[in-house]
Amino acid sequence: MNLKINNNYLLFACVVILALLCFNSINSPIRFDKKRTERELAVKKRLIKIRTAEQKYRLKYRAYTGDFGKLIQEGLLADSLQYIPFSDHKKFSLQATTEIGKSGRQIPLMECSASFRDYLDGLDENSINNLIEKANNSGNFPGLKIGDLTTDNNNAGNWE
Repeated sequence: MNLKINNNYLLFACVVILALLCFNSINSPIRFDKKRTERELAVKKRLIKIRTAEQKYRLKYRAYTGDFGKLIQEGLLADSLQYIPFSDHKKFSLQATTEIGKSGRQIPLMECSASFRDYLDGLDENSINNLIEKANNSGNFPGLKIGDLTTDNNNAGNWE
């Protein structure tokens, strides 16, 4: 009789552990998506502010700058906005160039980006790798960005 009771406790403990593992396997992607959405919103807000600053700079100088220092010096951007949220002070990648159009006209282009790896730092590594792989396989940028150095897209974000 005593052995039978001990087996029941052991089986109950196994059931509880399996139930917790099942719950965690379902809840983990949900938590990741919630935190990802939260972080992406913060990154998008900064990217939009950077785009606005670059557009004001372009109106004044007829070209974009790939230098946060110039945007800050001109009073177009706060110093703190050059850093990617949740990334331990990593800076956004900011680049600018000028392309010659078919008509011979110069077209200023800019691109500002943050990779998944930068702003999702500290979250589930496997989920981040899946996002990067999915973006790479579909030919998309693995993260968030505005503008494009190869095509004039009116500085649209890749989420817009």
